[in-house]
Amino acid sequence: MTHTFKIKTVHKPTNCEACDGLLWGVRHQGQQCQDCGFICHNDCTIAAPIKCATLNTKGINNDTMITPLPTVKNGPETISSQTTLSTPPTATTSEHIQSVIVTAALHASDSNDPPNEYLANLPPLNAQISAKNFVRFASRCGFMFSFRDSVLLLLSWEKPLDTCVAMAIYCMICFYPKLLLLAPQVILLNLIISAYSKRHERQQQRGKGGAVRENSPEYLRNMQNLQNMMGEVSDGYDAVINNLHFVDWSSEATTWFILQLVILSSLGLIILLSFVPLHLLALQGGISVFLSNTRFVKYCMREFSPYLMNYAKARLNVVSQWYSEFEKQVDEQERVREVSLFENQRWWSESGFASRFLDNERNAWSDLSGSVPLSPKEDMTVPKGYRWTQDDWKLDTAGPWIDDTLGIEFLVSPEEGGWVYSNTNWEYSGKNQDRPARLTRRRRWLRQCERIPNDMSSSSLIKN
Repeated sequence: MTHTFKIKTVHKPTNCEACDGLLWGVRHQGQQCQDCGFICHNDCTIAAPIKCATLNTKGINNDTMITPLPTVKNGPETISSQTTLSTPPTATTSEHIQSVIVTAALHASDSNDPPNEYLANLPPLNAQISAKNFVRFASRCGFMFSFRDSVLLLLSWEKPLDTCVAMAIYCMICFYPKLLLLAPQVILLNLIISAYSKRHERQQQRGKGGAVRENSPEYLRNMQNLQNMMGEVSDGYDAVINNLHFVDWSSEATTWFILQLVILSSLGLIILLSFVPLHLLALQGGISVFLSNTRFVKYCMREFSPYLMNYAKARLNVVSQWYSEFEKQVDEQERVREVSLFENQRWWSESGFASRFLDNERNAWSDLSGSVPLSPKEDMTVPKGYRWTQDDWKLDTAGPWIDDTLGIEFLVSPEEGGWVYSNTNWEYSGKNQDRPARLTRRRRWLRQCERIPNDMSSSSLIKN
């Protein structure tokens, strides 16, 4: 009987039974006989045995390596041989490591596999499962609320000695943060020691899985805590949503103000952290939490908090008004601008001053520093979003010169024609008649422009 081959995709390292080579590829790596399970390369089908050793493989996974069982004989030798053959392979050989790497590569290139198995295998919504899991969770979540209550009572100085010990431990961790590496061991030791005295009760409750019974006081207490926790989470969510308009740009002025405060406070915090050690800040913050939960401090805060809130609101209003006035001043300054353009010349012995320069030197028209080349005043365009308010450029014959970018004033004394003379390095040292100090010169041209209102048409923008 001849073979009945069919295209086969394998998901594990498999060798060709004809040439003993590895079947490479992601899918359709070879062909397999539907009767006997003989598998080989696509090109090795002609080298397959002529006769097909028929074997019914229905119901058997084709990826499973079919290995004939040894002949069963009586005696311990046969049992030992079978036991050896059934031992799972261990990653002690290079061949096994190579096969694992190849399998991992095949699985990594398979786009059909979900990116996360947990999310892909979540059970669907089911009313019975929801009710069952809620009851299970309610009977087992008591430890979370017990831990929460213990922390709150510890911070509330219910037992001053325990709180002082906790505060001392916190101070030690602040100065020696490597002690946090011992946290898992400390937690396990605490569980072991606390459970030692209750070991007999644990043995009696082991058959119950550690869960409390329904309608018991512990179960009802857990239900109460779950009810309150859901309300607190909902209240917190509503509080965030109700104040989200401050940062969602519904009011651009408010959001922009908050953004600037965040950036400035971040810069201040970075500067503070560069000078003050982090462990000292953590120490101060932790001690403040402990001390603020004492009865004396809580009473003072409860009495003074209304006055502090009113004072903070008043200070905030003052800051807001100052910021508004500052914005108005900046906006007014930005509404009308004065554009500066500098004309540069160098002295040459054969032609005198001319717009001709040394290699890698400034252009004939530039900014004050000379590092930014600009167009001649006849071709100079208005800054984006502005329009000229003057028909032509005006020559600055009085000074001082102002850097448009930095806003810094430079005291100069322009001479005839508005020229200011300087040495070969463009360094100004006042009015000087010596020739070495008068090898270069420049003068400043001015022209005013104003911001275009937002409601103007695009045609006006193009025209100006």
